[in-house]
Amino acid sequence: MFDSGNPVMIPQQGVDDARPAAWQAFDALPAGVCVSTPAGEIRHANPALHALLGYPPPDLIGKTLADLTLPDDPVPEGAERRLRRRDGSGLWVAETVAPFGDVDGAPLRLTLFTDVDERCRREAALQDRLLMKEALFDTLPVPVFVKDVRGQYIRVNDAFERYTGLDRRDLLQKTTFAVMDPGTAKAHAAQDRAVLAEESRARYEEVVPVAGGTLRMTSLSKVSFRDSSGNPGGIVGVIHDLTDSQPNEGRLEAILEQSPIGVSVSRRDDGRIVFVNTRFAELIGLPRDRLVGSRARDYYLDNHQRERVLERLRGSGAVVNMEVQFKKADGSPFWTLFTVNQAVIQGVEVNLAWIYDYTERRNMEEALRDMASRDPLTGIYNRRSFMEMARQQLARAHRFHEPLAVFVLDVDHFKKINDTYGHATGDDALRMVAGGCQAILREYDVLGRLGGEEFVVVLPGATADETRVVAERVRRNLARMPIPAPEGRFHLTSSIGIAGLEGATDTLEKAIHRADLALYRAKHEGRNRVVVYERGM
Repeated sequence: MFDSGNPVMIPQQGVDDARPAAWQAFDALPAGVCVSTPAGEIRHANPALHALLGYPPPDLIGKTLADLTLPDDPVPEGAERRLRRRDGSGLWVAETVAPFGDVDGAPLRLTLFTDVDERCRREAALQDRLLMKEALFDTLPVPVFVKDVRGQYIRVNDAFERYTGLDRRDLLQKTTFAVMDPGTAKAHAAQDRAVLAEESRARYEEVVPVAGGTLRMTSLSKVSFRDSSGNPGGIVGVIHDLTDSQPNEGRLEAILEQSPIGVSVSRRDDGRIVFVNTRFAELIGLPRDRLVGSRARDYYLDNHQRERVLERLRGSGAVVNMEVQFKKADGSPFWTLFTVNQAVIQGVEVNLAWIYDYTERRNMEEALRDMASRDPLTGIYNRRSFMEMARQQLARAHRFHEPLAVFVLDVDHFKKINDTYGHATGDDALRMVAGGCQAILREYDVLGRLGGEEFVVVLPGATADETRVVAERVRRNLARMPIPAPEGRFHLTSSIGIAGLEGATDTLEKAIHRADLALYRAKHEGRNRVVVYERGM
C-alpha cells in the first residue's frame, strides 16, 4: 500500500524478529514439532522433538527429515512411521503434516510427531501372538475340532481334513450325524452332552470315519469351554491324546484383556453388547457387567455418525479407522479411530468393534491447523487462510444470488508510529487494531491481515452502502482507542476503502483491487475516512 507516493511497509528487521517469535509458540507443546522447507531441511525443532529423538538442542536444526529416517523404511507422509533416534534405534511416531506460510511468505511445512512407539510395539506383539495361535491350531499334526452347544462343527484344522477326508466347507455348521452313521454319531453326541452338562473333560475310545471311507478306532479327548458371556460355549476335541495342545478359549480372552485398544462384540440382530474388554470399559467409564447387555447405539455421540457407520457396514461389510465421536457414561465426548468387522461367532452374527482413543491427537492436530492458519502477530487469519475463507463466502453469494462486500483498512502513518515509539509498540498497535475490528464485526464476517498494517474484511450478505455503516463504526472505534506507549498513550486513525460484489463473474481478487482503489482515494483526500468505490477511480 502506498501513502502519497511513499511506500509503507514493515522493515526487514521486523520480519526477522517476528519469525522466531512465531516459532517459539511451538516450544511449549508436549509433542514434537518441526518447521521444515519443502525439501525437508529442518529450520526449527521444539524441545519436545529434540528430547524424543535424543538430541541436545539445537542439534536438529539444519538436518533433513531424510536424515531422521531409518535406511530401509518407507516414508509415508501423514501416517505412522519410524524415526531414527540419535543412538540409531527406531521410534514409532504418528506424523501429521500441514502447510505453513512463514512471515516473509516463504512456503514451509509444519510437522507434528506424536510418540506412539509403545502402542505400536504392543499391537505388533498382540498381532504376533494371535497369528501364532492361528498358526498353531492349523499346523498341529493331529486332528482338532471345535463344536458349539448344538453339536455343530464350527472349526476344524488342516490335520482333521486330511485325517477324515472331509472338506471343512462341507462340514462346518453341521452335526456328527451328517458325517457318520446314526449309531456311531449317537455315541459321540452322548459324550458331547455329558461333557457340556458336567463342564468336564472326557477321554474315550470310539470309531470315526477316516479318509478312504474306512472306520478306525481312535482315542478322543474332549473338553468344554465357556463363551465370553460365561455361558457354555461348546467343546474342543482332539483325536489322540493331545489335550495340552488344544486351543484355549481363556488364552484368547487374556490376549484381548492386554490390548491397549477397546474391543466390543455386539449382536447384529438387536445391537446388544455381549462382550467388552477392560480397555473398552475404561473408555466408556462403566463396569463391564453394566456394558454387557446394553445397546451399542447408546454410546454414539449423535445418530448422524452412527448412520455413517451403518451405511459403510451395509456397503462393504466393514469400517476401518473411521473418526467417530463416542460419549462416556457422564456424557462427555471423546474422539476415536473406529474399526468394525462383521463376523459369525458360534452361529451368531455379530459386529466386532475396535476403538482407539484419538482425542488427544485430534485436539493437537486441530490446534496446529489453527496455528498454521493464523497471523502470528494478531491472531486473525493470515493472507492464505483469509483468501480460502473469503472465496467460500464469494461462492455462496454467487450460488444464492446474495450481496457481498469487501473493505480494506490501512493504519494511517504507521511508519511514523514505528519510528517514534519503536517496533514493539507498533506490534501492540496492530494487535489492538485487529481486536478493535473484531469488536465491531459480526461473528461470520471474515477478517484477515494482508501484510504490514493492511487489513481486509469480507462481509457476507452486505451491500456496499450497508458496509459503509459498519466501516464507519470500525473507523470511529479505532480512533477512540488509546494505544499504550513507553511515554504515555497515543491515538491512531485508519483509512478504509469499500467495494461491493459486481455480477456473477466477479472474483475476490477484483473486489479487493477495487477496494484498494477506494482506499487510495481515502488516503488522497486526507486519511481517517471511508470511501466506497466508484467507476473511474
